[in-house]
Formats: sequence, structure tokens, C-alpha cells
Amino acid sequence: MVNRTLNAIIEGFNKLISDIDFNKISVDMIMQEAGVSRSTFYRYFRDKYDVMNANFKMALDHYIQPQRSSGYRDLCYHLFDYGQRNLKIFRRALESTGFNSMSNFIYEYSYETALKITRLNRGGEGFTPAEELQVDVFCNGICAVYRNIIRQRYHIDPSAAADALYEMMPESLKHYWWK
Repeated sequence: MVNRTLNAIIEGFNKLISDIDFNKISVDMIMQEAGVSRSTFYRYFRDKYDVMNANFKMALDHYIQPQRSSGYRDLCYHLFDYGQRNLKIFRRALESTGFNSMSNFIYEYSYETALKITRLNRGGEGFTPAEELQVDVFCNGICAVYRNIIRQRYHIDPSAAADALYEMMPESLKHYWWK
């Protein structure tokens, strides 16, 4: 079921960040743009960082579904394509700093998602200590690459980026991602 209020808040934020630096956006501005009250805003989000990070969370949650991505390579393609289609929003969001930054959120949520997929595909078990280290390095690397693609440091299309990243994934982890 689509939550219109949630979407209005996110769309209001996205409209603002398309034109205004993240640091200049306030919760009051988001509420006004979305046409919601303070209590309604706080029913859905803790702060403006939470709204900003909801963009990536919603994309990852959407594309991680087996009917949308047949594997890790497809997931990378969809996320990079989504980032490029929303380049202005993500570029400005990646300017945020601190613990709640978009960069930090991308890493943390990606790692949590990797662990969730692994547990699901291994009957509840998580990573071995060596796999945990590999996933930590891999998720950090993916996040850095995602930031740099959004910032247009690399001139590579989403399909080529997805192929390259899939090839870099440790062989010991590839079979845990989708069944």
C-alpha cells in the first residue's frame, strides 16, 4: 500500500534538495513543501537526515526484491541507474557530513542488508568471521564507488559498473546473495 503522506514528505525534501544545499534545508521547509504538520512529519521521520536517507533505503528495499533483481549484479545496475536518474538529489545529499550523513547511511544500510540476505540464504546463520571482514571491506568499497559515480568521478554507465563490481565480489560470498 502506498503511503501518500510519507511520499509527500520525501518528494517535498527531494524538490528542496534539487535547488538548495542540504545544510540550508530545515524541517520547517520540508513540512511546508510537503504540506504536513510538525506532528505528522515527526510521526514518519526523526529529522532531515532521516528523510534524506529514506531515498536510498527505499531504492535498495525496492530493488532487492527477487522479482526486480535476479542477483547482485542486477541490484548494482538498478542502484547505479537510480542514482544517475536522480543525480542532482544524490549529489547534494552526499554533501551531508557527520554520523547521519548519506555516505555513512549507505554503508550501514548496505551492510545490514547483506547480513539479512546471508542469514536468509544460510538458514539463519550469519557470516563467518572471515566473511564478515570481506563484506565489511566490500560494502565500504561499494559505497565509495557509488559516491564517486554520483559525483561523476568515473565515466561509466550503470551496466558496466555493475559488471565490474560483481567481478570484484569475493567468490566466497557470491552464492549467499540470491537463491
